Amino acid sequence: MLNELKYDILIIGGGPAGSSLAYFLSRKNMYRIALVEGKPWKDVWGKPCGNAIGAHHFAERRLVEPPSEAIKQVVNGVEIYSPREDVVLRAYGKGFIIDRTRFGQYLLKASMDKGVEVFLSSHAKKLLIENNEVVGAQAVIDGGEKIIHAKIVIDATGAASPLRKQLPPHLPVAEQLDPRDSDLAFREILEIGQDIERPDFIRIYLDQNVAPGGYWWYFPEGRNQVNLGLGVQNGVNNPDPRTQYRKFLLARKDVQPVLKVISSAGAIVPTRRPLDSLVWNRYIVIGDAAFTVNPVHGGGMGYAIESAYCSSLAIDHAFEKSDFTVNGLWETNTCYMPNIGAKQAALEVVRYFLQKLSNEELQFIMEKKIVSEEDVDILSRKAELKSDVIANIQGALSDLGKLFRGLKKPSLLMKLKKLSDYMEEMKKLYRNYPSTPNGLDAWRESVKALVESYRREFE
Repeated sequence: MLNELKYDILIIGGGPAGSSLAYFLSRKNMYRIALVEGKPWKDVWGKPCGNAIGAHHFAERRLVEPPSEAIKQVVNGVEIYSPREDVVLRAYGKGFIIDRTRFGQYLLKASMDKGVEVFLSSHAKKLLIENNEVVGAQAVIDGGEKIIHAKIVIDATGAASPLRKQLPPHLPVAEQLDPRDSDLAFREILEIGQDIERPDFIRIYLDQNVAPGGYWWYFPEGRNQVNLGLGVQNGVNNPDPRTQYRKFLLARKDVQPVLKVISSAGAIVPTRRPLDSLVWNRYIVIGDAAFTVNPVHGGGMGYAIESAYCSSLAIDHAFEKSDFTVNGLWETNTCYMPNIGAKQAALEVVRYFLQKLSNEELQFIMEKKIVSEEDVDILSRKAELKSDVIANIQGALSDLGKLFRGLKKPSLLMKLKKLSDYMEEMKKLYRNYPSTPNGLDAWRESVKALVESYRREFE
């Protein structure tokens, strides 16, 4: 017979979402919490990424900022480069390039100090489902199999989300990721033999030849260290990102000479709107497992924190009411969807639009300042295109013959106007997310219809 453990809350996964939730819940010091993490202490938060996160996520959710030893570079803004790299849009805003492992260890240590039991180098094999409820998980801990019972189970297992695949497939929370709604990414952290110009600005490059369906990045981690990588759209026969990286990026003048490869790894990144529901009976899914990622730039740490925060509110109220059903946990959705979810959904429209553009069209949009530097910041933070953009489009339409010479899609400007409309429609749908599970089916049908409509429009 397997050993059995009992907790109030079981968190499966100790990455940005799971460890942030443990931190939020532990501050009340009123729950018995277990966190199961597959990696050892030295590798927590070990998923490869750009390591960038906006400072506003910490301030808005009262999450402690990374300690100095976990900050590799304070960021003051982002520069976005056109395909020819001769046009640069710059948006300002504070952020950090972090040492993910050190910050992950910091959050887990703070949670453990408040009583959270953390099981490292362990993994949950199977969800325990009884009477249409998730009642716990079967896990391998310290080399032995155990049954862990919990009133609420949190799935923070990352993009692969193996546990969600065990749920009844008809559930909205069990929806699987379409490969086309993800990027395959590869990055290396390099020590280089030159001083980086403006190390407090991260750089994003749009180039369909280098990173088809995605972008490539140059994120300084100090004066002589850079996080260099790219992501390509998955599921459409694009070239391997590692091959693209070695072919296009390593020989660049702003990279050479490479003195040392500090880290080298790849990952899959969801690039879509969140799951239509993050909850089921006694079950919540957060972070990459719930697709809570910015669809345009693929940043997931900030949205993982947001989803953890929303679930922490729902969990507190569920325990107050002793209601751990989908109804009792629904606040996770009503907190996340009308706010971050609305932004995500609007940016999914942008992502799809951008993936259909040629380099000539991307160059045109930036060259003619159809989207300004201020708009770049608004697009990132609020997911909207201002009326100024529409005015720029109307002005450009007055000289079609000149402006469209050499472009493959003469309807580009009109599609930009459509983009703005679809973004607003999507945000409106998410701001009117159903207040109870009863309205979810009808809402999902509306979202599905809108997605099909904009995909036809931009195909």
